[in-house]
Amino acid sequence: MSGSDLIFYALNILPLMSIFYAAYWAFDIRHALTVRLYRNQAFGLGVFSLITLLAVLPSPQSGSSGVLGNTSFLLGYVFVTSIFWLGVLNFVDATALVSRRADPLLRDTLHWSKARYVFWFSQIFNVSFIVLGTIFSIITRNPTLANQILQGNNGAFTSIPAIIANLAWILAFGSFVVFVPVAIRAKDPTMRRHLKWLVILAALTGSFFLASGILGTIGGATVANFLSSPAGTLFTNTIFLLTIGYCLYRSARALVPLNRISPLEIAQSQTP
Repeated sequence: MSGSDLIFYALNILPLMSIFYAAYWAFDIRHALTVRLYRNQAFGLGVFSLITLLAVLPSPQSGSSGVLGNTSFLLGYVFVTSIFWLGVLNFVDATALVSRRADPLLRDTLHWSKARYVFWFSQIFNVSFIVLGTIFSIITRNPTLANQILQGNNGAFTSIPAIIANLAWILAFGSFVVFVPVAIRAKDPTMRRHLKWLVILAALTGSFFLASGILGTIGGATVANFLSSPAGTLFTNTIFLLTIGYCLYRSARALVPLNRISPLEIAQSQTP
């Protein structure tokens, strides 16, 4: 195996390992936590970290008929990305509700107790349309609808199915916005530290996609060609996923009050 092959495999594997490591930390520290609220949040973060790995699966490419060439792969991809779309929203929803229970004033940030139903209805509609549309294309052997859905999955807004596919991604990542006001309002210092890293994750995710679109559009032919090339895609995705893994790890670690007891508090606790 050549040196370039080793670098290629390392750049593919390291980001995935960083997210796995964050999931391991979340599940492991869950056993060390005594507060039920934190235990549940640690478990949810571990599941969310594993679900995040589904977003980096290779996407089937649309075409006149080739999209139906591997039916099992296409169906598998649609189902696992559907789990990702719904799983992300479930984690955001659960975290917002947990933060409200941790707030002594029980404040309903962004009226989330009501807004959550709009998010859930919209996302369930999107996912149902994508799954049923793909199954319809497979049954009828007509690739048109599946092609349009996958074009949207790759960023196009060329048709209504493509727009719906884009909305599934937008709603999943867009729901992260609720972490910002929730973190600002959080009175519990542990939850505030935990949410802070989720806010950073949300900001980095939004910045990554915005920067990719802007550079690919107005960055010039050289930048656009590099970003669309296999090497450019691998490089940017590696940096992005490593950062995501680090944020998830720090968010999990923030739930544990490590090294947060001052010497004065220790002395007071030992005073008879």
